[in-house]
Amino acid sequence: MVELPQRRQAWLAPEVTAPRRAREFLTQACAAWHAEQFVETGRLVISELVTNAVLHAGTDIGVELRFEPGRLGIRVHDDGHELPAVVPPEQRTLGGVGLDLVSRAAQAWGVTPDPRGGKDVWCVLTADPA
Repeated sequence: MVELPQRRQAWLAPEVTAPRRAREFLTQACAAWHAEQFVETGRLVISELVTNAVLHAGTDIGVELRFEPGRLGIRVHDDGHELPAVVPPEQRTLGGVGLDLVSRAAQAWGVTPDPRGGKDVWCVLTADPA
């Protein structure tokens, strides 16, 4: 019997290749869990969260995926102190749409300061987005 939720973790260096590696990590995990319904949206969301960590924190990045039937949790940890926020459209410069995409794609998302330092930016995807 498989214990749920299933969980996978990875650490990424704050490099330009980190978002691609995070997408590959998510794709492989979803394939192993037979949860392919989360791949397209999950790749978009994890890419945005990891890109933000690379650009704004510049620290090692922890990625955690938690799967249970009908639900995928994504958590991205970095040691940066700046808390991310959705930028209103009228205040955006080039870029600045990442968290807006996450907020629209996920059923829930948030930021949790880590008492040891840094923060976790997380989101939940469900198989039925209604």
